[in-house]
Amino acid sequence: KTDFFEKVFYNNKFLFILSLVLSVALWAAVKINYSDSTTRTISDVKFTIDSRLAQENDFEPFVESDDLKVDVEISGKSFNVNSFSKDDIVVEAVSGYVDSAGYKVLNITARSNESGVTVSSVSPSTVTVFFDKSASDTFNVEARLKNASALENTEDYYIGQPVPSLSTVSVSGPASVLERLKKVRFTATVSKDLLPLTQTVELPAKISFETTSKVGKEFLTCNDVGAESNPASVTIPVSKIKTVKTAVKFINEPTFYDKNPPRVTVVPSSVKILYNPADEEYETYNVATVDFSRLKAGKNVFTVPVDEKNTVALFDKELKEFRVTIDLGTMSQTTLDASNAKVVFLNQTKGFKYTALLSDLGLDSVTIIGPEKSLEKLKADMLQIEINVSSLNTDHTRYEEVEISNISIQSPEIDDCW
Repeated sequence: KTDFFEKVFYNNKFLFILSLVLSVALWAAVKINYSDSTTRTISDVKFTIDSRLAQENDFEPFVESDDLKVDVEISGKSFNVNSFSKDDIVVEAVSGYVDSAGYKVLNITARSNESGVTVSSVSPSTVTVFFDKSASDTFNVEARLKNASALENTEDYYIGQPVPSLSTVSVSGPASVLERLKKVRFTATVSKDLLPLTQTVELPAKISFETTSKVGKEFLTCNDVGAESNPASVTIPVSKIKTVKTAVKFINEPTFYDKNPPRVTVVPSSVKILYNPADEEYETYNVATVDFSRLKAGKNVFTVPVDEKNTVALFDKELKEFRVTIDLGTMSQTTLDASNAKVVFLNQTKGFKYTALLSDLGLDSVTIIGPEKSLEKLKADMLQIEINVSSLNTDHTRYEEVEISNISIQSPEIDDCW
């Protein structure tokens, strides 16, 4: 043992290391226990609201997120204070009993979780909280434009009404504030660099709420809109304007009239149309699709209401109908027996057999119109009856009534009768 202690304590290297360790420990002890007291302010410390008493009556606290941060001043030995972090502080505001909606001022308190550090002050020391029952409802959205006066129609382009990216949205917030909510708006700004508009544009928009009172308005939230996932926007539709002739489209017409169309008069004879600038140019506006087989000899005169579902819109919103005259000239007519006519089924379902009972339809004869010379060549076995069976229920076998799609004449010599 004596040899061991002699080797250790007479070893200069060991004594140097030992003295160094003891010096550091002594310095740390003095630094911690005898260092000067100091203060330090920790900024943007988040705090919570204890609303358990308010929730007994179903009241929830509403406060803006920026109001949930405070500056906390702490004091203690400089060593402890300098190593202190936000996580070592507990900050909260406690609500009392709440039985009515409105603003309440709550005191903010803070405490340190570390011994040797105390909280000197909290700034601000109070927070204003709006208490109310939580609710949600659905509202229509109104699109609004800033600098809308800068938008002007030209001879070639028409600017339509702005359209919000969502027609309705779900809004949540204090129940008493929702009751006073009148409108939800998506507002976009028209910048000068966009002008003049020659195509449809989509602009980012800001959400705003119009209420009868400003109380609690800042706590309303639009649930269907997110800054990244589904941002609010407003679309400004732009249509090209062009004057084109009016016309009609025929179906079931005899092949003769493909190259020799009948004389058609539409009033008005031309209209201004609105269409997407990206589409191909339009040369005519079809006011109606006319089934040739329903026309009579001579002049066929009828009115057609404006089709609101037409992919091409009319510039004149006051125009409600068109007057159409189709002149087929002098024709003759004859009646043929339809009992032996050929029946063709269109759009059949594979694996099913179709049978037509023409006698049950009361189709004993067919009236054919056309030039007299062509009618003289007609025979009953030239008739073909076309029936569209796509609407039939194929779950089981049964008889169902369907309309005859068309009756045509199958003859290479006769192409001008119907």
